[in-house]
Amino acid sequence: MYKIQMKADKDTNYVFHMLSVARCGYDNAYGERYRKLYPKEDIDIIKENEELLTVCGGQHCGELYGCMVAGPACGNIPAKEYYSGLIGMTENGQAPADFLKFSMEDNNRISADFHKYAETVRRISAVMVRHYDHYIRKIWPEEEKKIQAYIPRVLPLFEEKCFTDKAEELVGCSLPGRFFTATMVTSVANGAEAIDISDEQDVFGIERDPVDAFYFIGHEFIIYLLLRALKDENAFHSFQTWGLTEGLAEYYLKKIMGDFRFFDSQQKYELRYEQWEKEGKRTAVELYRMGLQAEGIG
Repeated sequence: MYKIQMKADKDTNYVFHMLSVARCGYDNAYGERYRKLYPKEDIDIIKENEELLTVCGGQHCGELYGCMVAGPACGNIPAKEYYSGLIGMTENGQAPADFLKFSMEDNNRISADFHKYAETVRRISAVMVRHYDHYIRKIWPEEEKKIQAYIPRVLPLFEEKCFTDKAEELVGCSLPGRFFTATMVTSVANGAEAIDISDEQDVFGIERDPVDAFYFIGHEFIIYLLLRALKDENAFHSFQTWGLTEGLAEYYLKKIMGDFRFFDSQQKYELRYEQWEKEGKRTAVELYRMGLQAEGIG
């Protein structure tokens, strides 16, 4: 069954558009092109909170990333409505019902120490509300065309390779939901990608060659399978095990594709898994536990 879909979403693109113009985790030609449209004091508010808002694979996850980036980027409700809801919560504890349901019940985006950053949340949210309508009217139509032209160059490659069926068979489990969604954006060159914004959705840029994009998205699809296969292990709970899980994903990707193209720093783990399987067939859990032992991780 074909389980990878790619999409263009205006709200996801808006969130990362604003991060890019503020040089918040991203510094590229895209941000430079649009930066002049915004008051310096507005983009400075975002930039000065870069540590709280950004992620870096295996190293850092900002305390406000979940509620201020991932939550509105999901596109479940318009980003303008989402940020307005955050303002309401910080001012009087009240927000629209749809916002509360999405933020607190479904995805638990509001952390326990949310109110510690109330003033910061309010200031950033005000900026995001203020510039949303202009982006949707004047910028998004052009950016959407770029994404819609890119998707047909990548998506058929998964079907041609029967990629998702092979990955599920190798890892030994199925995707929990119907699809893994690669949400494509135009603003994230030179910064973090393959960022999860929900249990079934990751963010990717469109700058890569289609075959490179195929490998990169395929790696993340396998990561989502491993989230399920290793659910009873200590994987994905700390940065300490990040290399082991990324290397395991590359190991399975190589079994499907015959090679790999990214995650060079994790190749030592991939080679170990490859050697261990030569000694006898192993499950994902068995390989992961052997990796833990080799690394001396308790």
